[in-house]
Amino acid sequence: MTVNDVSRALPQTVLRAATDRRLLDETIRQGRTTRAELADMTGYSRPTVSEAVRRLVEGGLLDATGLKETGRRGRIGTFYELGARAGWVLAVELDQSGVRARAADLAGRTLDEHRRPAGAPGDVDALVANLRAAVGAFPGGPGPLRAVGISIANPVHPVTHEVVPLAGTPFPEGLLSPAELIGDLVPAPILVDNDVNLAALAEHRAGRAVGEASFAYVYVGAGLGVGLYIGDQLIRGAHGLAGEIGYLPGAGAPTIAADLAAGGLGRSDAPSNDVAAALELLDRGDEPALRVLAAAVARAIISVAAVVDPALVLLGGPVGTHPALLPRVRAAISFPGPTRVEHGTLGTEAALHGALQLALEHARAAAVAV
Repeated sequence: MTVNDVSRALPQTVLRAATDRRLLDETIRQGRTTRAELADMTGYSRPTVSEAVRRLVEGGLLDATGLKETGRRGRIGTFYELGARAGWVLAVELDQSGVRARAADLAGRTLDEHRRPAGAPGDVDALVANLRAAVGAFPGGPGPLRAVGISIANPVHPVTHEVVPLAGTPFPEGLLSPAELIGDLVPAPILVDNDVNLAALAEHRAGRAVGEASFAYVYVGAGLGVGLYIGDQLIRGAHGLAGEIGYLPGAGAPTIAADLAAGGLGRSDAPSNDVAAALELLDRGDEPALRVLAAAVARAIISVAAVVDPALVLLGGPVGTHPALLPRVRAAISFPGPTRVEHGTLGTEAALHGALQLALEHARAAAVAV
């Protein structure tokens, strides 16, 4: 079946939405462009582009912003760019460090940002209050709020999109439904996913894993987790539990998470790693701490490599991004295959970037589907 055959088989509404989305994305990528340039870049016919641009302008997604001076006789093109009232999205990150929220336009440009500190471990009321305060701090944006992406430091069911409760979770106060807690504050779809999955999504879209069809993102922070991309698909598992490496068998304890706690890296007041203490030990080059951390992370990477053989492994999270850890992890890996281990490029903001990407992709798709 040829491309033209496929096009004829698809409903016109689907084709229109796909065309409009492609041209909207390309205009955002270019910043400012003409219909002729869009036709050249996409391969669409000029009448198709002109009709799609007309729809996008009428919908407020694009604005005509001036004439393109060519220096030649004939028709002068009109420049188009993202509409001033095209809409905006909100990204929220919930974890042991508190609540962070970022508003952005449909091009992903930051409009505003708010943070709220963490409450005491296990204090659900404080988390709820901080979440609502952070979201409620945004007065609005350029046009309608089109989507809210939420990153949470607990697994999320891929079908119901509810947070999955696990025994011994390092973020027990986060066993709640963000959509229910802020649904009255935001007139837009609320999209929730696990923080490590979203960090992997961000690295795949705009970080070190761009172009990698198969990679693993290993998060080391208050908890442990892996985000897996296999065949260009993010693997969540049947119940959202894929990548929960803290529950893998440990070397001297029942789990890898317990290995870290036994090595003096756990918190006494919560079932999680002590991030501040771990970073201080890494800064000092503490050999026992380095050995414990490197062995735990290497064990997780070997387990992942033995099952799915990723082309690339990225270390992320507040502890995983520490420069002292990477060479020790590389040295501790005893897998026979060629396991390439690097740092992610988005650092400790990867999960928030992923929540923003999740919201942007939904918002742009929904905007052209109406």
